Amino acid sequence: MAERRVRIVVATSTCLDLEQARELGVTLVPLRISVDGHDYRDIYDITPAEVYQLLRRKIIPTTASPSLGDYLQAFDAEPGPVLCLTVGSQISAMDQVARLAAESAKNGPIEVVETGTAAGGLRLVTLAVAKQAAEGAPLEELARRARAVSSRIQMIGMLETLEFLARSGRIPEVTHWANSVLRVRPIIRYLGGRSGSLAALVRSPAKGIAEMHRIVREDAAKQGAGPCGEGLVCTVFHGDALELARQLHDRLHRDLPRADLSISEMTPAMGVHVGPGMVGEALYVDPPDS
Repeated sequence: MAERRVRIVVATSTCLDLEQARELGVTLVPLRISVDGHDYRDIYDITPAEVYQLLRRKIIPTTASPSLGDYLQAFDAEPGPVLCLTVGSQISAMDQVARLAAESAKNGPIEVVETGTAAGGLRLVTLAVAKQAAEGAPLEELARRARAVSSRIQMIGMLETLEFLARSGRIPEVTHWANSVLRVRPIIRYLGGRSGSLAALVRSPAKGIAEMHRIVREDAAKQGAGPCGEGLVCTVFHGDALELARQLHDRLHRDLPRADLSISEMTPAMGVHVGPGMVGEALYVDPPDS
């Protein structure tokens, strides 16, 4: 009897919509969004556009991690092995909750891998393991692949404002920037899903796109990408900033035509923490022998 294909389970803190997840065979576990006392399942019950409309009207939803029951339902939906990908444990309780659910699940085996990333970075890890899962790779191999890709993820983002990130408290280091920096757009480098460092301050979106383009090429070269982007896997992700995302994507495609490039949208729960107008990128490079 053939072994069952490994199922991939990941929270909606990744940049995948429901249709993409279905095509990949990925189970999305929803974060929770609360607006004026009403609770919604991220992606399933509320769209990014609806959330950004609220944020621009200064109505700030709150978010919560998936519950133990949410993870249990995902794990026990079908028999067979499961690889669960979580974000950094220092910014979310998801990893701990997923591990508790794995201990209580009736099916299995279940391997939980803390990726240390989110949004576009988590998307790239998910895509990498989903591809190998579709080819029949075993659980142990997929877990190794997830850890290897996670260790190489580089991620930066340009914010329209620091207001929402400072309010969320997810990256405490930005609070003093929000209080002292006016009429500029910060470009933040995300470090292992735990903290952020200021990479640059720009006076316009156009200058921000140019700076992000430079950083992508620099990071790709450091990881060993070829001169035309060989080996580079990169997603440009955004929150209510599709035009800026397209500009960055097109510039990268022009200069790195052999890179694996995509555009993706943040899910509503992630958008609450960074606000509308955000554009970012996540990348890693596969070495030639991978």
